[in-house]
Amino acid sequence: MTEDQDLSPQEVIELMHTADDAMRRTLGKMLAPRAMRQGGDEHIDELRKLLAVASPHHVRDIVLHRMRPKKLFVGRGLSFMGAIVAKTEAARLTSKGSLPGWILSNKQSAYEFMDILDIRRPRTPDSAKPMSEIELTPGTVIKPTAGSGSKGVYLVFDSDDIFHAKDGRQFSDKSSLERHAQAILKDRSSATSAKRDSWSTEELVLFDRKNRRPAVDLKFWSFYGKIAFITEISRHPETRWDFWSPTGERIEAPGRWKATRYHGVGFEPEHLELVKRISSEIPYPFMRIDMLRGEDELVFGEFTPRPGSSNVFTPEWDRKMGEMWALAEIRLQQDLLKGKDFAAYKVFQERRRRREKAERAAKRRKKK
Repeated sequence: MTEDQDLSPQEVIELMHTADDAMRRTLGKMLAPRAMRQGGDEHIDELRKLLAVASPHHVRDIVLHRMRPKKLFVGRGLSFMGAIVAKTEAARLTSKGSLPGWILSNKQSAYEFMDILDIRRPRTPDSAKPMSEIELTPGTVIKPTAGSGSKGVYLVFDSDDIFHAKDGRQFSDKSSLERHAQAILKDRSSATSAKRDSWSTEELVLFDRKNRRPAVDLKFWSFYGKIAFITEISRHPETRWDFWSPTGERIEAPGRWKATRYHGVGFEPEHLELVKRISSEIPYPFMRIDMLRGEDELVFGEFTPRPGSSNVFTPEWDRKMGEMWALAEIRLQQDLLKGKDFAAYKVFQERRRRREKAERAAKRRKKK
């Protein structure tokens, strides 16, 4: 078979079974007591290379016991993308199809939680409406109520100066904006597109008011009180990226981001502490907390429990963040055993339950 020929699904399945069997047999032989005694350092080095690409289903319990004295581990035993997939599958099994923290991906729920924590977030003057009913108020952002990412997010600097955050396209009137929004609604090629003709407006936070430069996006990849790294995105006049360690050093992109790099503005130590505090109030191991760096303040943006870029990390970063997820789960469990009650989250849940109960009652009355 040549390189440009695609394998059939059955051929792929057979290749995977063959590779899995080969991995199990080879690991079994290399981790046998005699092989471990006679192999020496070179043998251990080869084992580490093999285990780096091994998965949990490649090893048996006896093999794990033999690995521990040599401090060997299964490379894909802890994986950030693996954790995302596992939690997605777990959510499918629950009665409501959601996990603690996931409801916060809803923008209004997130804002309600921020209000309980008394943390600054954009003002929201209007409720959701079809795009045809949205007014172009200078100094606002128009966002789809269902969807993620920046596709369908419009920055309204003035009624004739509107900027699409995703690609920088500009509009000078309402009709051209509506045509663009309707095209996005019909686009099913992107998982992050707007899902329905329901849009909300909120305050436009600016990084530079004089030059009308929008706030810089700071995305904190957070694991229950600890931060792995920070993604910085500047969207005007073009989308550019930077990446930061929690200690404030610029780092290389931790994955295969197709990003134009620039030297960003970064964050302040107090910004990091604020995000850590928010993360510690959520009873869930991971949350990407997106903040907006304004001209003289940090403003909450949104919560993202399942980032669309979860699959782009290098193997090293995927493993590192898988370890951070596991440690976050342990810290969370320990805090729960010590009696931490997550008071703010409980208040948020109770208010949500009361609101849903009232809405159900209203629907029943309407039917009568």
